[in-house]
Amino acid sequence: MDLSLLLAIALLGALVFWLNRRQTGRRPSRYRLHPPDAAKATTRPVNGSTQRELLRLVGGNRGVAERLVEQVQLRNPSHSEQWCWEKAIYDIQRDRHSN
Repeated sequence: MDLSLLLAIALLGALVFWLNRRQTGRRPSRYRLHPPDAAKATTRPVNGSTQRELLRLVGGNRGVAERLVEQVQLRNPSHSEQWCWEKAIYDIQRDRHSN
């Protein structure tokens, strides 16, 4: 076989391998930061007005709101859940005003 054909096949294989590894590294759902039930009892619940504000900003989609909060928690594990909800609100408002 021609050397250029072998090189092209090897390059294509390497590209597929790299893309698969890159894609599997982007699954945040396996990294849950929700505390165990005992810890939930000792933490303060998130204010209802804060939850309503974030839900209003995401058009009432609770799944989107919870994913945004989860991403904030992943980046800021030492902060309270209330802070994470407020940070998600701040981030949305900041992003909307920058357009």
